[in-house]
Amino acid sequence: MKSVIAGVASCLVLAVFAGCTPKSQIATVSFNERTQPKTVLSEQYMQVAVLNARMDESDAQVDQAKWSSMTADMLQHYLEQAREKYHMPFKLVDREHLKFAMGEKDLASAGVTDSGDAMGAAQLQGAKAILTSKVTIKIDKQVGKKRTIDAMSVFGGGWSRGGYGGGGVDSTEVDEEARNITVTCQFQLKDPATNDIIVSHNAMPSQHFENTKSGFFFGSSKTEADMTPRDRAIGAIIEQQAKEFLCKFIPVEFSEEIRVEHSSNEDSVAGVRALIMEDYEAALGSFKQAIAADGTDHKSLFGAGVACEKLKRYDDARKYYKMAQSFKTDNAAYNAAIQRVSRAG
Repeated sequence: MKSVIAGVASCLVLAVFAGCTPKSQIATVSFNERTQPKTVLSEQYMQVAVLNARMDESDAQVDQAKWSSMTADMLQHYLEQAREKYHMPFKLVDREHLKFAMGEKDLASAGVTDSGDAMGAAQLQGAKAILTSKVTIKIDKQVGKKRTIDAMSVFGGGWSRGGYGGGGVDSTEVDEEARNITVTCQFQLKDPATNDIIVSHNAMPSQHFENTKSGFFFGSSKTEADMTPRDRAIGAIIEQQAKEFLCKFIPVEFSEEIRVEHSSNEDSVAGVRALIMEDYEAALGSFKQAIAADGTDHKSLFGAGVACEKLKRYDDARKYYKMAQSFKTDNAAYNAAIQRVSRAG
């Protein structure tokens, strides 16, 4: 049995060093847009107090104070940008003065719920609108094990005993980890005098999933340190959801790079190659052939949506994205694509 394993290992190592192992192709496609709000915000609400985000339902392992403040900083930044770049007459209440007016209470306590202290403090500072937010961050991490061929047994043991067929090949156990970050945001722009909601946005939960993979051959332990840093993943989701809210009443610039992977279908592979070459008509044709062969091929459905979106066929893009989502409802890229194309078309 060991000789069989060693023979297989011999073939694998030759394939690795010969560069014959197949590699998947991935197309990276960029989308850039500037949205215009569908409704104009009344000038009576241009003096805004931005409160720190409420974080009380987030995991204890999350630095809640940091993200409470950073969410408010992000919202305030885009309002300042709208004032400077698009000449919108925003006047922002200083958060430190607002905190002082509240008697040094934690601004995060205001959240998206009614808060007499927050409303009263905002009025005291002359705010005509108050921007509140609630951010919930959940982190789920799992650690597993995987068997991998031990390099020392191949090069040290099997080879030295007269070739792979005559020696044993050992395996070793290495660590693998998986991490799922789920972020949910709620935003409201409210009238502090009446507590009426002017603009609101309840975002769907967005996920960032990553898992480390050790190779079957000469693999090594992989941990969360090999993944995207937590803060970068969380910040990107909060920023995207904040923009979805803000674009309802100020111009917002969106810039996004998405990755399109092919399925096992050869036409799907051709579709990804065409996307890489920026031949979107050819890509769409190839993805359609792949879909005709398998209507549940969500990767090809997504690829077809990307091609249609680049061709500015937004209704068709939305159709393909929704079909892809129906087979993979938890895919964050599919959910984001539906939101993106809805803004454009």
